Amino acid sequence: MPYYLKRILLLLGIILVSSCTTSPKQEAPVVDIVDRSSGQPGSVVKPRTSSNPMVVAGLQQNASELSRQGEPAKAASILERAIRIQPRNPRLWHDLAQVRYSQQRYQLAESLALRSNQYALRRYDIQRANWLLIANAREKQGKAEGAANARKQAQRLEGR
Repeated sequence: MPYYLKRILLLLGIILVSSCTTSPKQEAPVVDIVDRSSGQPGSVVKPRTSSNPMVVAGLQQNASELSRQGEPAKAASILERAIRIQPRNPRLWHDLAQVRYSQQRYQLAESLALRSNQYALRRYDIQRANWLLIANAREKQGKAEGAANARKQAQRLEGR
C-alpha cells in the first residue's frame, strides 16, 4: 500500500474517532455587575438568575422609597436591575417611566411607557396609567395632538 494512502486512511480514522466524542458543555462565564447606585467604586453585585417575585417586589419597594426620598437616579438603577430579572413585567417598565418623567426625561418616559403597554396585554389599569403618562410626557414635549390621542386611549380603557 502506498505511503500517501496510509496517511489518508489514518487521517480518516482520526476524523471518524474524533467525531464520535463530545466535548464537555461549557457554561457562559458569570460576569459581575458594578453597582453604581452604592456610590462606592468597585462595589460589585452578583447577577441574579432567578425570577423570584419576592426579590422583584423588594426591589420595587426600595425604588419607590428612593423615589419618594428624591433619589430618582438610584430608584431608576434599582428598577433597571428588577427589569433584568423580570423583563416582561409591565409594572416595572411603568415605574421606570414614572421615574424618568420625574427626571424631566420626557421622551424616554414616553418610550418606556409604550414598552410597558407591550407587556400589559390584559392589564387595563397599567395600560391606562401608561397612556396618561404618555399624554403628560407629550404635552411637556410640545406635542399637543399626540397628547390628545394618548388621552383618548386612556379614556377608551376607563372602566375596563
